[in-house]
Amino acid sequence: MALTRFGAVPYLNARPLVEGLDPLTLEAPAALAHAFEAGQVDVALLPVVAGEALGAPRIADLGIAADGRVDSVLLFLRQLPEEVRTVYLDPDSRTSNVLALLLLRSYGLDPEVVDDPFGADAELVIGDRALLRNRESPDDVLDLGAAWKQRTGLPFVFAAWYGDESAAGELKAAYKRGRGRLAEYAAAGERSLGIPAVLLEQYLRDRIRFQLGRAERKGLQLFLDEARKESLL
Repeated sequence: MALTRFGAVPYLNARPLVEGLDPLTLEAPAALAHAFEAGQVDVALLPVVAGEALGAPRIADLGIAADGRVDSVLLFLRQLPEEVRTVYLDPDSRTSNVLALLLLRSYGLDPEVVDDPFGADAELVIGDRALLRNRESPDDVLDLGAAWKQRTGLPFVFAAWYGDESAAGELKAAYKRGRGRLAEYAAAGERSLGIPAVLLEQYLRDRIRFQLGRAERKGLQLFLDEARKESLL
């Protein structure tokens, strides 16, 4: 029987979901979606925009979500929010890019998407780079998880497991192993990122939701519906 090939993102917030999975490929979200579509992995922790566009089954009710502030999906603002006319989106992202545009439109803005972050009125940064950038940047920051929660009252799902449904048991077992090792992941993150472990453990425990329940699924459906209505999908 062939081994299930797993794919995930190389960010701290994915570590509790992948403990012990093998073989495991780590790629940035956009590249991971291409690998999944090309059949290079059987099960992948995909940005929900990519997973839904591919029509793949969502499995195991596990992923990366936030019920409010997320800390790692951030829009850095160099102008007042109402004065944003240009925005640079993260080339590694798909879901967060759509969310950023959807939220900006909900504020009555329709900024031009530009190819150069320098000089853009707003810049989207995701993942570990966002955690680091937020400690160093003088720019004002819009946390997209918090903005979605304030606007809708619902959690936001950034990524979920998609693919072969027979792998659901392995995914649940991986999370069962991983959820008990958050302090260990935070300590490793301190060594690699230079961010105090106590803050990274708080991020993993308090900001990220790994189990996708009824509220998360409702938030995901609302996001997909609104994005389609705005022709962003």
